[in-house]
Amino acid sequence: MTEIDGIVELVLSKPSTHPIRVGIDGFCASGKTTLAGLLANRLLSAERRPIRVSADDFQNPPDVRWQLGQLSPEGFRQFQIDFAALASNVLRPLGPGGNLIYRRTYYNVRASKPNLSPEIRAEPGDVLLLDGLFLHAAPLEGLFDITVFISADFETCLARALARNQEGMDSASELEHVYRSKYMPGFVSYLSEIQPETRATLIVHT
Repeated sequence: MTEIDGIVELVLSKPSTHPIRVGIDGFCASGKTTLAGLLANRLLSAERRPIRVSADDFQNPPDVRWQLGQLSPEGFRQFQIDFAALASNVLRPLGPGGNLIYRRTYYNVRASKPNLSPEIRAEPGDVLLLDGLFLHAAPLEGLFDITVFISADFETCLARALARNQEGMDSASELEHVYRSKYMPGFVSYLSEIQPETRATLIVHT
């Protein structure tokens, strides 16, 4: 059985009166979005409708993200993602007792402006596939039914990010500087304190 088989089997075997909420956690360019896409296709084949959401669309505005400095590792860890918006617009509505009304997007980080999607009504049999950074952080504790942590080497992730210019920066050296001075140490701090590999339901190695 492959790792994807195991995730799909777990989702399909889990009884619920609300959409199963799957969180896919991992470092930048670790393969979170790719895994979510593969899972979505498998769930469709099993006649379960996937709901795709990315925490990238629930980031904070610059004044919040950069309150400790634009290159602060701790600021990246604590303030990159708007956990409250993610919880109130996606995770709680799709959870026990929720009204099933959710939004796919909340903020456009590239344009630095709100990007509230229309409200969408889910069905109890749907499956939320939410990929993003820091999904095992304390503000989201208890809001997922299944979590997956993608374990990936930092240098591999950096190489992928450089190959596709993930942040849309002017140069590869600028992107590498941001990764080494901010993203990597910020995620190391998250790994050290939160230990997501011990909290995740399943671990995928890439």
